[in-house]
Amino acid sequence: MALTKEQTQHLYHKLLDMQKELSGEKKETESMTEEVGELSNGVDNHMADHGTLVTDRMTDQTVKEIDRELLEEVNRALQKMKDGTYGVCEKTGQEIPYERLEAVPYARMTVEAQADVEDDLETDAPSYEREFHEQVKDLSNKETIDQKSSQTYEILDREQDSK
Repeated sequence: MALTKEQTQHLYHKLLDMQKELSGEKKETESMTEEVGELSNGVDNHMADHGTLVTDRMTDQTVKEIDRELLEEVNRALQKMKDGTYGVCEKTGQEIPYERLEAVPYARMTVEAQADVEDDLETDAPSYEREFHEQVKDLSNKETIDQKSSQTYEILDREQDSK
């Protein structure tokens, strides 16, 4: 069922609000970065202060990148509205349900199509990435086993002490 005019207008305004918010946050983040830059010019800063500054800058950069990508998605959705292709899954050509668009107004695919794409990305990951993830899982399991062993020894020690 195609989106109603009211639903489309509601989503359009929602996207515009997101666009304004993301553009506004960009300016706030830039001013925060300038403040951090001013702090780093001091000569007497402690090494821990420098570590904090580096972490703050990395966080700011990450937030900027996420906001930039999200703004691109919002702009893409607004363009699709103008083109008349908004709400159509890019993978299947099916209509994206209103509920999904209400939750994620810049959605480009249905939930099922998005899940398929994400599954394909995991499957297509280079072997070294899969091996890395398997090793991380193995390490997690090893830590769990080590923790259980440690707990078992603690219980045995307590039993020995109580005798």
